[in-house]
Amino acid sequence: MSSKKHHLQLYADECFPYTTVTYLRSKGISVVHALDRRTLKKNDEYHLKESKKLKKILITLDRDFLYYEQINLNHNPGVIVISVSSAISLNINSVCDKLFPKIKPELVKGSIIKATIDKMTKIKDGKIIFEKDL
Repeated sequence: MSSKKHHLQLYADECFPYTTVTYLRSKGISVVHALDRRTLKKNDEYHLKESKKLKKILITLDRDFLYYEQINLNHNPGVIVISVSSAISLNINSVCDKLFPKIKPELVKGSIIKATIDKMTKIKDGKIIFEKDL
């Protein structure tokens, strides 16, 4: 990832490490963390609404978003779920470095992107739309 201004606008929930937020900001990505907004200890629905209000893609480590059957992402910037075997910042940063050059806000809008170190999966309305190697 280059250090120029990036097109993604993100809202990180409390599950997402602040050290990775700092790393992403150093790469020119606009990220607001739940800590910045004093919205810690809120439920997933709250964070989803907050991201919509801010017009920012929700980024999280919380895999619960992958299993909600009634999640409504209409008119929502979307959700990125980073899935790593060990939730240390180095692993999360590596996934972000591989993922972010390959996605634009339009790809995420109204859907969930699950990203692992080697694959991106787009999910919309509970169905897998496509999978792509990173």
